[in-house]
Amino acid sequence: MEIIWSSRFESDIKYYFRKKRYTKILDDINEVVEKLKAGDFIGDRLENINFKDNSAVYKVRIANTSTKSGKSNGFRIIYYLKVEEKIYLVTIYSKKDDNRIPTDAQIAELINSLL
Repeated sequence: MEIIWSSRFESDIKYYFRKKRYTKILDDINEVVEKLKAGDFIGDRLENINFKDNSAVYKVRIANTSTKSGKSNGFRIIYYLKVEEKIYLVTIYSKKDDNRIPTDAQIAELINSLL
């Protein structure tokens, strides 16, 4: 499985990394990336976001080990599984940053910009 970081995902990572309380964000997402590479499509499918080519959008909850807050107050990774064995990491946000949580429409728009 090929994992592709979108420019939005990279920007989100940089945003959180610059904050002192998210210094382990790369370690936190590494486990998810390894599972995705192995073909284990973890997380919950976002049923409200559909595309014609039978691709899928998922949301994965991960703990923020920098703050030891667990999954419920940790990060959310949104990824897009394309039929041709590609996974796009679309965005990541902290559950505590209400102003950065994307809507379904914003997620669909971000994915459309990738295609």
